[in-house]
Amino acid sequence: MKVELCSFSGYKIYPGHGRRYARTDGKEEVQKKRTRRAVKGHRAITGASLAEIMAKRNQKPEVRKAQREQAIRAAKEAKKAKQATKKTVPSTTKAPTKTAPKQKIVKPVKVSAPRVLRIIQKNK
Repeated sequence: MKVELCSFSGYKIYPGHGRRYARTDGKEEVQKKRTRRAVKGHRAITGASLAEIMAKRNQKPEVRKAQREQAIRAAKEAKKAKQATKKTVPSTTKAPTKTAPKQKIVKPVKVSAPRVLRIIQKNK
């Protein structure tokens, strides 16, 4: 039976009563177990080559900000143009049309036949 000494307190550590992580001389005998985590694989972006991806990645922040502002400006202008055409179109196409009120259809109500009481006679 091999008894080890604790590197911190100097007490004896009997087998099965503790784990040694670092020896007194500083060498690691047993390392702490780490839980394995699932690693996500890298996937390609469709329609973009590696050169295009690297070019976008290596862009300066100023260039990226300028492109973003330009795209926002273009989107706002397109939205304004769409709203302007939307305002003019309904006013020209409106035509007052009167619809006739719908008439109610009268459905014939089924009248049930009068109930007849049957008398059953027993044969004697």
